[in-house]
Amino acid sequence: MRKNILIIILNTIIFSLLLFGCANQLPPTGGEDDTTPPMVKKIVPAPNSLNYSERTVSIEFDKYIDRRSFREALFISPKPSGELNYNWSGTKVEIEFPKNLLKNTTYTFVIGKGMKDIRNNYLKAPIQFAFSTGAVIDNGKIRGKVFTQKSLNVIIFAYINKDISDSLMNPHNKFPDFFTQVNENNQFYFNHLPPGKFRLFAIKDNNKNLLYDIGEDEVTVLNSDIIILDTTKEYNADFIFSDFMPDENLIVSDKLIPMLVPDTSGSIYSSVKINDNNIPVDSRFVFYFKGNKLSRFDIAENIKLIDTVEKKEFRMHLNWSSDSILEAVPTEVMKYSAVMKFIFDLKNTKLKYYYEIIFNVADERKSGNLSGKITDLKFPENPVYVKIFNQTNKLVYYTKLLEDDSVFIFKRIPEGEYLLFSYIDENKNRNFDYGSPFPFKPAERFFVFEPNLNLKGGWNVENVFIKF
Repeated sequence: MRKNILIIILNTIIFSLLLFGCANQLPPTGGEDDTTPPMVKKIVPAPNSLNYSERTVSIEFDKYIDRRSFREALFISPKPSGELNYNWSGTKVEIEFPKNLLKNTTYTFVIGKGMKDIRNNYLKAPIQFAFSTGAVIDNGKIRGKVFTQKSLNVIIFAYINKDISDSLMNPHNKFPDFFTQVNENNQFYFNHLPPGKFRLFAIKDNNKNLLYDIGEDEVTVLNSDIIILDTTKEYNADFIFSDFMPDENLIVSDKLIPMLVPDTSGSIYSSVKINDNNIPVDSRFVFYFKGNKLSRFDIAENIKLIDTVEKKEFRMHLNWSSDSILEAVPTEVMKYSAVMKFIFDLKNTKLKYYYEIIFNVADERKSGNLSGKITDLKFPENPVYVKIFNQTNKLVYYTKLLEDDSVFIFKRIPEGEYLLFSYIDENKNRNFDYGSPFPFKPAERFFVFEPNLNLKGGWNVENVFIKF
């Protein structure tokens, strides 16, 4: 009797271990570490199938998939009714719809970049496929790019606009009719849209709920709706988030102080350091007086900029953003290759301190010209701004305003890598307007030149074409 009980207990333990092993995803043992992203081997129904009437879709991968990440990364447009059921068998998953799919409808599936295998290898680009429950599959195409520094959780919402109220296309409380993700290059694609008018939004959907949560998510809009008339044509739509743009107001930004270099005492922080080279002739300088107890007058009366060779003192415009942060802009350009000196003679103030910064202005041979043309506008329409931003020195940027000419030229620009950004100032307020989702206000048209421009000393970069 006791022997039989032991056998029963042993069998129960073995069965439990087998059951536990079957219920968990276990990778094959041995071999080199797998670092490749998962791939799809087979889809049923086959992509672009017509007249599909079943209530299941199966996807087979080339490796074991993290099941939770798959569920969170799967997007189906239009969104089916009810909760989906997932049935797994090894590397294959069957998706079951609780209700019949809509008739004569194209369903688009997107598996987003959040999906990973059980070795934590993520997709590099979303996987897309579609099928139709009717005799025709929609093939309207919109492609574009999202310009942002952080593309995590970016989803593109698309709403069918039948000239209805904006409130019915408000991403805060209305699920999109279609949606997709960006790939590793921040590009996105809609490949199976029906003919019609569409309103698109780019959302940083941090809550992953397919809604724009005010205060939690970020959103940006296009300049206009997109009308798909020809399904053989690919329509373009680019978005830009404010974090992509260099900050032209660093003097009043929290980002400024970490960019400055302190003196040995930690009293004065500067945008130029001792023995700095290649300082542009038209530079502006920023200083931060940590724990400042001096008046603005005390500082302004005791700061000088001197050409050490010609013994010339430069007049400066002094702009204060606070009692501690000062921008100094020389009223004339400095000479190429000049040796310059900032003097802070604060010995007769409460600080009892003297500090000098000697630096070198760039050689003229280390500057160049940049020129180009706007190719698709007839002037005058609205003012156009062309801006270039040095990607190393965030205080170096230049702006051209075009009001009656499509040609622009930047002369004697310090060598370096530059981002070129241009926009049409449609409301003439001298700023780029990003628009708003609700009430809907379109963004202004913009252009980003890619790749960044590499300007070398003594060279001319020509034929930079801008097309809105």
